[in-house]
Amino acid sequence: MTDAKEHGYPADSWQKYTAGGEAKAKEKEEKVKYALEELEVGPLDVHNAELLDAVHPVKWVQPVGIPVYNMVAIGAGAGGLVTCGQTHFAGGRAALIEKHLMGGDCLNIGCVPSKALLAAAKCAHKCRHAAEWGIEVKGVHVNFPKVMERMRKIRAHISENDSVQRFAHQKGVDVYQGTAQFNGPDTVKVTCTSGEERILKFRKACIATGGRARVPPAFKDTKYRTNATIFNLTELPARMAVVGVGPIGCELGQAFARFGTQVKLFSRSGVIMNKEDPEAAAIVKTQMEQDGCKFIAASIKSATQNGPKIRIVYVTKEDGKEVTEEFDQVLLSAGRVANVEGLNLEAAGVKLTDKKLIKVNDYLQTDNPNIYATGDCCLKEQFTHMAGTAAVLVADNANKSKTRKYSDFVIPRVTFTEPEVAAVGMSLAEIKTKYGQDYHEFKREFKIVDRNITDGYTLGFCKMHTKKSSDEILGCTIVGHGAGEMIAMVTTAMVGGVGALKVASIISPYPTMHENVKFTAAGFRGTLPNETPYWTKVMEDARKGKSKGLGSSTTYCVLGGALALLGAGIAYLKFSKCGSGSGSIADKSN
Repeated sequence: MTDAKEHGYPADSWQKYTAGGEAKAKEKEEKVKYALEELEVGPLDVHNAELLDAVHPVKWVQPVGIPVYNMVAIGAGAGGLVTCGQTHFAGGRAALIEKHLMGGDCLNIGCVPSKALLAAAKCAHKCRHAAEWGIEVKGVHVNFPKVMERMRKIRAHISENDSVQRFAHQKGVDVYQGTAQFNGPDTVKVTCTSGEERILKFRKACIATGGRARVPPAFKDTKYRTNATIFNLTELPARMAVVGVGPIGCELGQAFARFGTQVKLFSRSGVIMNKEDPEAAAIVKTQMEQDGCKFIAASIKSATQNGPKIRIVYVTKEDGKEVTEEFDQVLLSAGRVANVEGLNLEAAGVKLTDKKLIKVNDYLQTDNPNIYATGDCCLKEQFTHMAGTAAVLVADNANKSKTRKYSDFVIPRVTFTEPEVAAVGMSLAEIKTKYGQDYHEFKREFKIVDRNITDGYTLGFCKMHTKKSSDEILGCTIVGHGAGEMIAMVTTAMVGGVGALKVASIISPYPTMHENVKFTAAGFRGTLPNETPYWTKVMEDARKGKSKGLGSSTTYCVLGGALALLGAGIAYLKFSKCGSGSGSIADKSN
């Protein structure tokens, strides 16, 4: 039997330090403080104890190690986990170093907790508007502590997938709990949480240290919150300021507004989700305003802690007026910075870009060809699915040496507001820069698609762009209910080199919302060169007496009338079901 110490086992459990645990009061106090201040996890209830047992065991016996690893990954978010998992799958030995929480942002402070929170907010909204479906729900009350407990329970349940135990015992990865620092081009020094130091030698390495929320200087002396700490709340704030109107700010701002918080979202320009289609962003903004969110275009002059509240002084963009307001909570979501400090990158020959990201080439190699990077520490597209996908590329390239390029990826993205905004491919601005006016635009409104009508989700549209005189899909934006699910259909088509005509020919089950994509793509048919329709040719032949059985004028007139009606019907069906939502094709070549 393998010695337990070879791969490490947790020698203790966080459960003993919860309120009902058997540890002594002083021990509990110390562990609760460590969890909250160092790991930023709170409160220490049974669910968070389960989470920490999975992603940061109290006492982890460090691996024995081997002379040389095929791969050493620094950071155990999606990028590091997938890199090591793929290395093991290919038959190599991998080491994973994490000083904080296994699972990274997505599991602990990103995708998982935020989507659990958004689901609860969506439920509250649905209950308040149930009368629209003929359902009476009276006295809707948001029990915020229960909402957060549900989130913690879900997060703890999912944490098993990213746990220390799973990667160490099932995937054969040597998991080191501690900090990492390069001390040469092929070695990493690990300072373990136990206090010991290890030197790991590698053939290849991957930096996957992720990123964190940027903190504007005005807030440095306040008790602000970021996505790292917002999920520790146990009481619903009466008033919240959200600084930044990107995906994180809009998602969480809308959620808290639906829970009952007075939410104000601050930005300098007043334009939300500026990377998305402006028309789609405008729809989201209108819905958020209906939910109670208020958008403030202003520059923040100062922020100070005033007891339990944060006082913000800002100058409005519209009239230059100086305003002072106090908030119970402030959420910072105005940009991200890469976690690159303390790695001693110079010793490894790894350089940074002007934006302080790890510099990589199209194969995700750094300036040291044996060291790669993935995720938020190096990529412009800062999504969990990209960190993981790029990690597969890293593992493949490290194993086979330069076989796959990052630029070959077709990258979708979703902002999970309600309605959702999903996009893939080039934006309209990028298309205009590259192709000028040589493109087509097709649009389909949700309000004319049967399933959207029956389910009450008529707000939104699907917009697709193709090359001029080609059905090659350049990009697509979908805003509305289920946009994040539908964008996968377009992404699949683009990855497979399938054009709009093929997408339009898909047999979609009726009634489904995926018909939005099918009907939008069908708009391309309106751009095809005019050809003589079959029935027009038949009538022309009949008029000339070339067709048998069409000799008499009576027969000709009867058949002519029938065919005219048939043609009108076909034209109507094509217009209503297969054209663009507005009934027209936007040809941008004129």
